[in-house]
Amino acid sequence: MKKILAVLITVTLMLGVVGCSTVDEVADPETTPETVGETTETSETEEATKILGVVMPNATHGFLGESIKHAEAASKSFAETYGFEYKFLTSAEASEQNNQLDTLINDGVDCIVLWPHNGDELRSGAQKVMEAGIPLIVYDRLITGFAPTAEVMGDNVTIGQETGKYLNAYFADELAAGEVHILEFKGDNSTVPQQRSDGFAETADDNIVVVQQFSTDWQRAKAQEQMETFLMTSSKEDIERIQAVFTHDDEVVLGVLDAITAYQGNADLKIRLLTGVGGRKENLDTFATYKEQYDLDQVTYLFSPTMVRDAIEYGAKILNGETVSGLILIDTMEIDLSNEQEFRTTDIYKIRYESGI
Repeated sequence: MKKILAVLITVTLMLGVVGCSTVDEVADPETTPETVGETTETSETEEATKILGVVMPNATHGFLGESIKHAEAASKSFAETYGFEYKFLTSAEASEQNNQLDTLINDGVDCIVLWPHNGDELRSGAQKVMEAGIPLIVYDRLITGFAPTAEVMGDNVTIGQETGKYLNAYFADELAAGEVHILEFKGDNSTVPQQRSDGFAETADDNIVVVQQFSTDWQRAKAQEQMETFLMTSSKEDIERIQAVFTHDDEVVLGVLDAITAYQGNADLKIRLLTGVGGRKENLDTFATYKEQYDLDQVTYLFSPTMVRDAIEYGAKILNGETVSGLILIDTMEIDLSNEQEFRTTDIYKIRYESGI
């Protein structure tokens, strides 16, 4: 009997050992080092492939053409610096930009820099970006009543304000005696020219009268045609009352100058000053010549195509984990015959004209 009991105890102990061993074998695969390693590797891969989307209008005029080149160069440079990928898209109209935003959302990009054709027409697309939780930087043309992650733009209001002050000083004697009549050549119907016009109205003397406004689509040829039409269809008295031309772009200035210098009508042109925006070399090169040959003074306010690099850099910083928010204004600079040679020595001029882009 004792022998039988001893055998039963031995069998029971053996079964207990086998049972414990079975439990360990079932639990083991769930915590293998190989499985943990695969999860970590996937996470690192996702972080290394963040994507910046850049959406811009196509090159309808020189400023945009230059801006696209600088935006592409900056995207490539910052992608290499910060270690991300980018998708660069241009378009002919706002509806196409909305479609591009949808595509970038579906592609799962991590940040978007948007230069709208027209802000209000991009409202729905921009809203979708924000609702998808994708940081959005709006550049140059704002979307009225809409708050993206950040807005980056030239200081358009200040440009208008400084233009008004310049005219006040230039025509101080004439304004003390009465009115000074001017023409205004705007760019398009976006927020940019509206801000410049609003800034101008804040500072310009009440005796500065804007006789007529034109919308040029930022194009030299269209501005020339509009100025020629004004000179051909207006009365001699109305033409001779114009003393200055306030424009929103340097290319537009050149178009107006083309019309003025080609004019052969019977009116005695009294235009003495033209204002622009840009700081373009092609315009600076005419300052001394047109003053000498036609007694025409010019002033321009810095607004460089290189500014788009700032917007791209802010997008790169967001991908790098930095916080970017609110309205970011890029400073301007007043340039006339007195300081245009000095301006050519600045970094922003050299980047634009001597960087090989």
